[in-house]
Amino acid sequence: MRLHVLGNVTEDILFRVPRLPLPGETLIANRRDRDIGGKGLNQALIAARCGLTVSLSCPVGEDTVSADLIRQLADEPLQANLVLIPECSTDQSIISVSEDGENHIVSSTQAADSLTPDNAIAALQDIETGDILLVQGNLSYPTTSAAIKHVHAREGKVIVNPSPIRWDYSPLLPFIDVLVLNVHEGQVLSGQRHPSDAASYLLAAGAGEVVMTLGAAGAQWWRDGEHAEVPSAPTQVVDTAGAGDTFCSTYIAARARNATAAKALAVAANAAAITVSRHGTWSAFPSKEELARLFENSRECEPQ
Repeated sequence: MRLHVLGNVTEDILFRVPRLPLPGETLIANRRDRDIGGKGLNQALIAARCGLTVSLSCPVGEDTVSADLIRQLADEPLQANLVLIPECSTDQSIISVSEDGENHIVSSTQAADSLTPDNAIAALQDIETGDILLVQGNLSYPTTSAAIKHVHAREGKVIVNPSPIRWDYSPLLPFIDVLVLNVHEGQVLSGQRHPSDAASYLLAAGAGEVVMTLGAAGAQWWRDGEHAEVPSAPTQVVDTAGAGDTFCSTYIAARARNATAAKALAVAANAAAITVSRHGTWSAFPSKEELARLFENSRECEPQ
């Protein structure tokens, strides 16, 4: 089984601020950092560190970011297919992180929007029955839709983390096996305020399973007639950027190791707790060794 991640890469510029700014307010940052990120890259990286066989296909611009990325990926256990977008810069995220760990993110999508449906199909030509596609919300609707329907037709498994929400997912829900999202995204996609009502709506609309993170309230899982939930893992929150990506990919890896939904939620929550306890994006993610220990401590997570 191979996990195919189709998503974005960004250059992350992080500003450490005393608190998140109010509308119209200018704040002086305590510190500025640069990192490589993007939800596609983040999720592929974590999944590979969890031991899955991972292929990442992502658009990059004609700049030094792609060269930096190639260097950083040299020691990572994943296969990367960088799609060069001519006359375009790699996308960038400006991230403000407050002293209590909350963040505010603004991202560009020029490179991500330039990835075409044909690019996506070409990247997924070798997908086999039982393989998994993981996509997020950074790519365009036509490209995301083409990828999802291509994999569905080949009897692969489709997992979607619809972040950021840029368009209506309703037409795609019947093709989605697992929907991984946070409580706010659940409200936006369903129009329902309560998590269980949102999950019921999304399941009725066609999604096979719904996994929802609830911040300090933990995480929950729903499938037709089934439900599981876990509390959040205790930790000192430093920076919440990347926590959702860590959770998503660790959950996928745990399920691929035959874990129950409840056990997979717990392992993913513990992995996310590591990320939020550190500054940065790539630099904050759990190492292969840390993730291996999480799986070793979970008897229900046995490799296939």
